[in-house]
Amino acid sequence: MRFNQQHIPISDLRAETWLNLYFPDDFPVRVSTKGIFYGNYSEDLLEVDTSSCEANRVSLSRDGLFHLLPEALFVDENYLRNPKMKHKSFTPEKEHLLNFFVPFDTEYFQIMLGFDKRVHEMEAGLVDILVKYFYDIDIQEIQNPMIREAIPFLLQASEIRGDFWLISRLMTVITGFRAQIQQVSRCMTPSSDCGSEHSVIRVVFHIPELSNSEYALKYEEFGEFVDFMAEWFFPAELPFEYAIKEEGHPFVLDGFLTLDYNTYL
Repeated sequence: MRFNQQHIPISDLRAETWLNLYFPDDFPVRVSTKGIFYGNYSEDLLEVDTSSCEANRVSLSRDGLFHLLPEALFVDENYLRNPKMKHKSFTPEKEHLLNFFVPFDTEYFQIMLGFDKRVHEMEAGLVDILVKYFYDIDIQEIQNPMIREAIPFLLQASEIRGDFWLISRLMTVITGFRAQIQQVSRCMTPSSDCGSEHSVIRVVFHIPELSNSEYALKYEEFGEFVDFMAEWFFPAELPFEYAIKEEGHPFVLDGFLTLDYNTYL
């Protein structure tokens, strides 16, 4: 199985961080470094191939030990000046050299895996302390799992506040359902002739196939989460509302409908 065949979003996470998040501690790896310039232009982790019965092949875009050494150490200088050979992506000689350095690159990567895991363990404990000190919030006392996941982002609240594209992405990742945030206009008077309007932040979660009872439970649970996000990440001067919708629900005559879920009144 190749984990990046389905275009799983790896974003700009370091390969060590990604593997520590999604794989067990005893996950055996065999590193393949591609020597591609990475950072702002390409993902660090290119692919994880678990089809091997021994070690799982981890392909990285970063430089390996071979790429950090002068190629003149391994081939004749005149050989490199040959345009046909210079522009050839891989020669049999280079493949042999890359395979030779695989154990060294793998050993170094294993060390960095352990180092990265330890750093994140220390950071997790520090986040609890900082949130308690600055916001007087004890993460261990929070019952709503979605709020627990969102609390660490309080430390970047000043940068996140008002960025609705980023906030909707965060809410989508945390809840597991597509979140949509829009700024809409609402009448300030109940009359049909609306002479005065005000802006409202509208949050919509798209969750399919909920029964009436499931919808009621989700509406309450997600409501607590939206209240928390609005308090810390929405502009203070704007009111908000939220809804749960079933996207693409077909109308069926005499079918069961839940008001404000799969209806559009």
